[in-house]
Amino acid sequence: MAIKILAAGDIHLGLKVTGLSAGAGEFSARDIWKRMVDRAVLSNVDIVALSGDIVDRDNRFFEAVGPLQAGFRRLGEHNIRVFIVSGNHDFDVLPQIIKAGSHDNVKLLGEGGKWEFEKFVKGNEAVQFAGWSFPVQHVRDSPLKRFDTVNIDPAIPGVGILHADFGAGDSPYNPVSLADFAITGMDTWILGHIHKPQELNISDPYIFYPGSPLALSSKETGAQGPVLITINNNKVGRAERAFLSPVRFENISIDISGCESEEALRDTLVSGLLDRSLSFGDELQVVSCISYGLMLTGTHSNPALVESWSSGMKDDFSHETGGGTMILVHGTDYNIQPEVSNIRELARQNSPAGILARTIVAIEDGEETEFLKNLLAEWNENHREMNRKEIYLHLQKMRLPDDDTDEKGKQFILTESKRLLGNLLQQKSE
Repeated sequence: MAIKILAAGDIHLGLKVTGLSAGAGEFSARDIWKRMVDRAVLSNVDIVALSGDIVDRDNRFFEAVGPLQAGFRRLGEHNIRVFIVSGNHDFDVLPQIIKAGSHDNVKLLGEGGKWEFEKFVKGNEAVQFAGWSFPVQHVRDSPLKRFDTVNIDPAIPGVGILHADFGAGDSPYNPVSLADFAITGMDTWILGHIHKPQELNISDPYIFYPGSPLALSSKETGAQGPVLITINNNKVGRAERAFLSPVRFENISIDISGCESEEALRDTLVSGLLDRSLSFGDELQVVSCISYGLMLTGTHSNPALVESWSSGMKDDFSHETGGGTMILVHGTDYNIQPEVSNIRELARQNSPAGILARTIVAIEDGEETEFLKNLLAEWNENHREMNRKEIYLHLQKMRLPDDDTDEKGKQFILTESKRLLGNLLQQKSE
């Protein structure tokens, strides 16, 4: 008889979704917690596992205590256990709320910063949980270094629950590394702290961030929701997303080349947003609104006019899909290059416009000019100088060597040359 687990972290009870345009309505963390409880009951799960920052802050106690206790009570009525750890946001308030409710089905693992272990048995299947909770707001030394494998039964699947900052060695929020997990002997680790869902290691052990079940801001793009994990035949399965967030944020780029009228631009933008939204299919079944960060790209004879025509998209635009999801735009940006039809003719001129045109033609044809070589050398030097600055040094450990610096430099020069040439020609025509 399989064991089913519904897992999530970073609910942040007390918060509301930010970044939506006016008129979108309010969406709060308490709404997604209720949806999670409903899904747990509907799916007949055995366990709800929560990986910290369930409550936003201590000053959110009165906003969180009612919804959280109500959810615990309903889960208990359906014999669903809750295994939970506290994070850096709720290290003090979560234990208070749990103790105030006295729910027998709820277990706070690792209170006070000490590892704690619990076994759950259902028929011929069993799972052992390990959990550790933040004792204070800032933790700089990984508690995994103090994980005692003597408590682990190698014959039973093991699931760890931990709020941690994976791969960030100098983080004040429990920095952990892959090597730290390898020594624990656990099969799976459910992490909290990062709101974007991520699979960090596929096996031995399987490590993932379920992410926040609710998209709390426009920085949190993509599908959000808790995950379902099944333990069957003594093995822990991969996490499967349950799409529950009523809000979804996405970024989109739309090419407006050829839109020489305001009507044509409007048609292109609306159809682009609608087509992208419909491409998500069943993922939008529970989504009330999907909000886009819109980037307009391409070429146009008058980029400034395009910006004027589309200025009302942000905040004012709304369009409903056939399935009832409202499409919104929370931000607009532009990367539109001025359209230059006679660029090779301009390249023969001995003028500022001619120099820019020759640079564009040289890059696009894979050739070099003395002017381009000098620009590229200056760009490379500025790039190296920026990377030497102290504020960026910690990033060097986290990225691969830059083997295509010249190509990046050429793309930057090409974009700027087109922009400058377009502005220059626009000024001459006025």
